[in-house]
Amino acid sequence: MFGKNKCRYTQDLKIIYLISLLSIVFILVPPFSETPLRIPFALILIFFVPGYAFISAMFPGNREISGIERFTLSVGFSIVIMVFDGFLISLTVWKFRPNSITFSLVLLTFIFGIIAYLARKRLPVEEQFSFSYKDFIRSLTEPETCNDDMKEGEICYDETVEDKRFAARNRKKISSMRKPSRDKSKPALQTSEKLSPEITKTLIIAMVLSIIVAGSMFAYAKATREKETFTTLYILGPDGKAENYPENFSTSDPIQIIAGIENFEYAKENYTLEITLDDTTVNTIEITLDHEEKWEEELTITPAKSKQGKQKLELALYKEDSEGRAYRTVHLWVNQVLSTEPVTTKEHEVIDFVEIINPSMESEDGWEFTTTNDTIGTGYYLNESGIYASQAYVINASYEGIIDQYATHTLEQIIYSEESADVILSCYLKDTYTKGTEDKDETQSKRIVFNRELVWIDGVNGDEGWQHIEVPVQLQEGNNTLSFILLQGRLQQLYPVEMIIDEVTFIPESALSPYIKEDNTVEFELPDSKILALPKTSNSKFVVEWNGTDSGSGIYYYDIQYSTDGTTWKNWITKTTMTSAEFEGEQGTTYYFRSIAVDNALNKEIADSNPDSSTTIDSSAPEIELDITPNPATETTYLTVESNKELSEVTCIVTPQNFGSAETIILDTEDYITWSSKYTIDVQDTFDIEVIATDYSNNTAYTFGTLYTDESLEELTITVIPEKTSEDAELRISASTALEKEPTVTIIDRYGYVIETTYESKDDDEYIYSIEIDDDTHDGVARIIAKAKTVNDEQLYEEDTFVIDREEPEIESYSPEDGETISTGTYTITASYTDDRTGIDKTLLVLKVNGVDVTSDTEIGYSSLFYLANDLLDGENTVELTVVDQAGNSIKEEWTFYVS
Repeated sequence: MFGKNKCRYTQDLKIIYLISLLSIVFILVPPFSETPLRIPFALILIFFVPGYAFISAMFPGNREISGIERFTLSVGFSIVIMVFDGFLISLTVWKFRPNSITFSLVLLTFIFGIIAYLARKRLPVEEQFSFSYKDFIRSLTEPETCNDDMKEGEICYDETVEDKRFAARNRKKISSMRKPSRDKSKPALQTSEKLSPEITKTLIIAMVLSIIVAGSMFAYAKATREKETFTTLYILGPDGKAENYPENFSTSDPIQIIAGIENFEYAKENYTLEITLDDTTVNTIEITLDHEEKWEEELTITPAKSKQGKQKLELALYKEDSEGRAYRTVHLWVNQVLSTEPVTTKEHEVIDFVEIINPSMESEDGWEFTTTNDTIGTGYYLNESGIYASQAYVINASYEGIIDQYATHTLEQIIYSEESADVILSCYLKDTYTKGTEDKDETQSKRIVFNRELVWIDGVNGDEGWQHIEVPVQLQEGNNTLSFILLQGRLQQLYPVEMIIDEVTFIPESALSPYIKEDNTVEFELPDSKILALPKTSNSKFVVEWNGTDSGSGIYYYDIQYSTDGTTWKNWITKTTMTSAEFEGEQGTTYYFRSIAVDNALNKEIADSNPDSSTTIDSSAPEIELDITPNPATETTYLTVESNKELSEVTCIVTPQNFGSAETIILDTEDYITWSSKYTIDVQDTFDIEVIATDYSNNTAYTFGTLYTDESLEELTITVIPEKTSEDAELRISASTALEKEPTVTIIDRYGYVIETTYESKDDDEYIYSIEIDDDTHDGVARIIAKAKTVNDEQLYEEDTFVIDREEPEIESYSPEDGETISTGTYTITASYTDDRTGIDKTLLVLKVNGVDVTSDTEIGYSSLFYLANDLLDGENTVELTVVDQAGNSIKEEWTFYVS
């Protein structure tokens, strides 16, 4: 595409590349940019280099233009390229700056240079551009010649002069029109058609000389003119250059600029520099400078008060004799935003010098409603309409249609302040109109006016929901007027709308939310949180977990509350970032939990009256029974465990006595009371079965059994009287066939201690033994192993268990408490109790009130009772409670309380 010829001459392109790179160094890179070489390199880059590269790309050969034309066009096109490049750069984010214009001109130079190189390669080597200083000078003094091979009919002014390298060899010749062969005469030369080469060169040389003469005259005029007296005032960016000026600032993030003054008055001058922001004087500086003395200083500009929007930062310079008029002024437009950081330097950290009457709209005083059209606008307090389902004030404009005049409906209060201060007005607003598009074709608007100044406005179109507004205002000492206005336009379609106002207050500037938006509204997406599900019952210590979500600013902290009745709530953990903690409760008590989240924008979750989760404290061990059916079995049997309360897990460990290893079976359930599993017998053996049952409070109970695989029908039957005992017991063993002698009996407690057993007598096929419970015997489940031999020499084996319990049950709590005084009327008597082994025997529990047995009217459970007392005596009342466990151990508690 670009030809296979070798490029004959590239030295000129290399030189302009080198000059371009050196221009970057001497124009932009310190300390080279501070040397005098910066000016010549800048001039060469602007007035020659890009134009030369462009002309090289446009005219790659040595026949299109002469050397002087190439030079002249290079200067002219450099100026054109500079102008258009500067214009385009000014439209971009880089603006017209030294950096941007330098890099862009160098980039264009490189692009044109590459195009020039490729264009030269397309031409034959002898026609490519090359440069010689001697030929260049000679081309300025000698006339051009025509080519020897010029076609017939072309006009040439001198066909005898030797060809010169830098003559315009392919300059366009005027060809004669084709004539009939009889007319071959050359046309007459017309001077109006083309100037001679000598005249062209003479004019070009005259132009260059004119430029030199004009420049000399300008220099002479410059040197001989009278000296001008003046003073310069300027603003530089933070880096000391006329660029990167700050745009945004706030009370916590001031801006830095560099102000400069230079005295060229040829005398010592006294200056006053006045700095104003938004027509408010920020600072005044007195400066004295000698002639050609320069003053520069970095200035920090901090706004005097919180305000949003563009503001004019102006520097005005006054001379001593300027008679109050500014001698020089410069300014910047800066945009003040609300600070999102705590303002630690503010005087007022607590707003206690001003009071709003009825700020939460919970009463009906303090505020006054007025309207310009009472036929379409009303105002009133309304319950359950506020931000937290409380009372709020409602401005109701119920009219639909077009009105002739503007209508304003205003809620207003005159607020007294003991001092002047810059504060933040915080409030919540909501409108009920949800149609339309926000900020488009608005005919009605919500407004806040403070001391006759409009501080906030928003249309009603769109569904904004509740808007949390925080806007800076300036309290003045004395009376201040705060107005909430619903404005309806004239000659425009109006629709019914309500404007709801709630929670109006003043807060210090340091409390301004970091999540405020440009329209002075704070992010208002309420967080959501919950307590994770708890088991129905728990031990006295258990872990409570919670989590939450917030689509806006994120969760800041949680407040965790609990209740013992589901209605009265108490704080457990406040302002925590944790998501779990351990709670400790009392036996028999049900605890309810809920969480309330607060997000980083300080939006608080609305508390739910219903709990998130609940659990009941139960530390008593479950009571379980194991049933093995059939037993003995040959192939399969079913293991069934019954409990007196719901269980979370039941496990059976089946261990063969002779063959194989232990096997663990997890039982299944449908109601969490009855658990069962099918067991398949692989080897004929006798199996010991241990049951481990765990309830939701993590209380554990154990029981044992034996599975036989003997296929004979002969068996032993074991009976312990009683099955749960606190003292000596009787053991009876009966056989289904005649025995050779009484069975051998071994009884061990839960720690393996052998309990003494004595054979007493025989009654038919029943053998009677006595079991002696001594001080060395351990309470708990004891195991009975009976072995016998039939008269047919057949071995019989049987196992069973019974429970030893010599510990009394415990009455843990009761209500009313001993010595407590209660009010007259119906009252409930409650008590909770527990037993660590055999469990409570409900049938033996006795409750007496003032000596009267009220057991039959009492609701009795395994761990607590409940009695509704209707006829209590004024004064002293006595309660007597007797609790008996299933092993016969009992405890009696008596206490008194008083009725006033």
